[in-house]
Amino acid sequence: MRLFILLMLFILPAMCFAGTLTLRDAIATGLQNSYSVMIQKSAADSGRENVTAEDAKFDPVAGGSVSAGGSNQPTSYSPYNMDYLKERTLAATAELEKLHRNGMTGRFALETSKLGTNDPYEELDPQYRTVFLMNIIQPILKNYGKDINATGVKNAELSFKQAEYDLYAKMTATAAEIETAYYALVRAQDVLALSKTSEQLAKDLLDSDRKRFNAGIIPITEVQEAETALAGRREQTVNAQASVRSAVIALENLINADIDGMSAEKLNPVFITPDESEFYKTALSTNPDIEKQRTELEKRDITIKYLKNQELPELDAMATLGVIGFSGNQTTSNHFDGYYQDSLSDMTSGDGFEWKLGLSVSYPLGARGAKARTASASAEKMRAVYTLKKLEQDTKSQIRTAATAMKSGQDRYAIAQDFVRLADVTLSQEMKKLSEGLSDTFRVLKFQEDLTDARIRAVNAVYDYRKGEAELYRSAGTNLDRFGFKTGE
Repeated sequence: MRLFILLMLFILPAMCFAGTLTLRDAIATGLQNSYSVMIQKSAADSGRENVTAEDAKFDPVAGGSVSAGGSNQPTSYSPYNMDYLKERTLAATAELEKLHRNGMTGRFALETSKLGTNDPYEELDPQYRTVFLMNIIQPILKNYGKDINATGVKNAELSFKQAEYDLYAKMTATAAEIETAYYALVRAQDVLALSKTSEQLAKDLLDSDRKRFNAGIIPITEVQEAETALAGRREQTVNAQASVRSAVIALENLINADIDGMSAEKLNPVFITPDESEFYKTALSTNPDIEKQRTELEKRDITIKYLKNQELPELDAMATLGVIGFSGNQTTSNHFDGYYQDSLSDMTSGDGFEWKLGLSVSYPLGARGAKARTASASAEKMRAVYTLKKLEQDTKSQIRTAATAMKSGQDRYAIAQDFVRLADVTLSQEMKKLSEGLSDTFRVLKFQEDLTDARIRAVNAVYDYRKGEAELYRSAGTNLDRFGFKTGE
């Protein structure tokens, strides 16, 4: 399964100078500078740390304590022949505890203490006591097994994977937006160029009409028609310039960079006929939204397995084994006479020990809560299944819509090209007639407009095709690969 990582993108040196802005440069710059991508990248980084945090519950935990205490207990016990029974204690504990992946909890502890007393019946004063204990609690039913105890880790890993899919989805969406905005800029620049050409045709015709009017060949009305047409086409040029500026602003906003003074590449009228079924088949394995939802199903299965385990009785096996060392300064003859270190050596002999084995059981009668949580998780899984089916259906629809837009753009471009060819011939013929006095300004202006409109329709057809193509590859989840960006496996 594909795992996505942030692309390492660099702005090419050419981006620092006025020149041609390529589509790949625009996408690379946009992905590098996009705050939306950066936000999602941070979310993925957070998900990675959550995996470590969940796995850390299996790390050993070291602990310890020290304490000092004492008491003066009033006593009336006559053999003591004293008013107060005094005790002074010093104690310390060091322990190491670990939860294992199969559910077992193990604890090692070293407990040591010093007791001083004026009790005349105690033969050691002070007394030194050292105990080494090993405790084990092993679940047998509920909470038993590596899969059950690693549920949190596995879900964190899958959540991290989903964050990576979200990151890739954001990158593919951003790239598609930049691609579409780039095409919109190219279209605006082409329309501006055509508007300027149309304006120049009207200006040339006006200059010609003025000469013919001065020669007494045509009436003033034809000059006025040419002047009116020129004014209208100047207005179209102004509107086209505004459209270019708007397209520049939109693209700059997406790539978060200044592109003033740079021109875009021409729209390439080279078309393909996409195989919708192949693109859909590819999308089922590469579309990040679909893969994220499949990962959600994995999480649901893991959660259901864990919750079913929680319906079981809690049956734990417990074992304790300890060795005890004892020593002290004798007040009368005593076997344990010695110093503190003697309590350690006495402990290693194993003569003093303790052990305990047992079972504990606990089970809520009816287990309604656990069963309800399992049923709820199962319903959530079905919701996730339906969501996946809906995503697959929507993706298929998006691919079909994009392919339809591409086919429409391709057909319209072919028709527009035929119209351009015919309009160009017609205009040439009409200009020849005009020079022979067999036509007028109105007819020439009409044919000029027809030619310009046909050329603009051809530009729009290519734009719509490219826009559909961008959406097609985005829906399939392959638009970054299409431009040669390495995403990692």
